Amino acid sequence: MSLGEPFEDLELDQWVTTAVRHQSEGFRLVQMTGTARADHFEIMVSYDKDYRCVNYRTRIPRDHPELPSLSAIFPAAFTYENELKDLFGVVVPGLTLDYGGNFLRTKTKIAFSGEVVVKKGAATATKAGQEV
Repeated sequence: MSLGEPFEDLELDQWVTTAVRHQSEGFRLVQMTGTARADHFEIMVSYDKDYRCVNYRTRIPRDHPELPSLSAIFPAAFTYENELKDLFGVVVPGLTLDYGGNFLRTKTKIAFSGEVVVKKGAATATKAGQEV
């Protein structure tokens, strides 16, 4: 991804229709991932055509983490969606191949569903014990 390929915010109700549109235009699914925020989860997805990515970000509430499956449109999406289910506890209606929460083996069940703590202040990178 280059600097000219930012993430565009996408309303959740446009998640599936955007995937259908990209699939019909010849795009391929590149990646889908998530991140935990204090009051929601951000789910990011990228599509590619002719070496140009388009990237989207949608938000789902922590108290009702549900994301419609894209696996009927892009079959490989089942891997990403099972990861979102295992790591964040996201419910994925329509998932074509559901591992039932056993896709990933993690020490902690639903590893990234806990409280998010934002620390104030600048972080300092170090290299071999020295500030960079």
